[in-house]
Amino acid sequence: MRRRHERRLAKRIRCSKPGIWSVPHLLRKATHNSEGIGLLLRSIALDGSAGWYTRAQAARVLATVDANGVVRDLLRLFFTQTEKDELWETALTLESLGSRLAIPSLVKALYDNNPHRRHAAARALGWIPHAGRAAAIPLVKVLVDRSQPQPVREEAAESLAYLGYTRAAPALISVLDEPDVPIRFWAVFALGSLGRSIGASEHHKQVVVQALERMIEDAEVPPGNWWSVGREALAMLGALTPQYRPILETEIAAILKNPDAPPESRRWAESYS
Repeated sequence: MRRRHERRLAKRIRCSKPGIWSVPHLLRKATHNSEGIGLLLRSIALDGSAGWYTRAQAARVLATVDANGVVRDLLRLFFTQTEKDELWETALTLESLGSRLAIPSLVKALYDNNPHRRHAAARALGWIPHAGRAAAIPLVKVLVDRSQPQPVREEAAESLAYLGYTRAAPALISVLDEPDVPIRFWAVFALGSLGRSIGASEHHKQVVVQALERMIEDAEVPPGNWWSVGREALAMLGALTPQYRPILETEIAAILKNPDAPPESRRWAESYS
């Protein structure tokens, strides 16, 4: 790494507030070992045993002087890894880094031969800030593609909740009748999120409300610490339209007062109270 980049990195680390990055010790280590700070940051960003949070902090510092390089290195690693956990950790590192430069390669990964790479890519695309249409349109295609593995489609449904692409609503509505409970659950969550998007028209909100209303009676619960699809639909409706707010509040209050309420109902009430 060029000397001026090293100086900029040293200044960034030296001037950082305690706790803002988990790598301030690198400056001392680099001096002691006569090793470049950039090389140390890169080694941490690519270290699968370091944990995605620490890796992302190192990548963010490095990106202040070489954004293209750190994204390129992380993507190169992402496409050489094969195991589910390691791919997931690198995807979380990429999304936390938050660079749109990673989007085209992650979109390509949605059709990779490795299903774990597809799954991790679908996750990262939803969480990169301001990914917008560039990520949403490919995720819509994945969502409605029944040849895709179910975990990938489920992840695509959730990711669409964060991208503000209101044109995803018809695709999300189209999967509400599928037998896969997580797909229905995350499609409901995404529809509620898109109904509250800044760009949502009144017509769009009405279409979303009607779709969510027919899901209220869906009592199935997806795996994990979640609640029924119907309760998620009610929570989304309570946030979208005034007529459902008192219904939501009454239901939450009744559950919180009931010591015998099922655990999934209590989790729901505590989450939305």
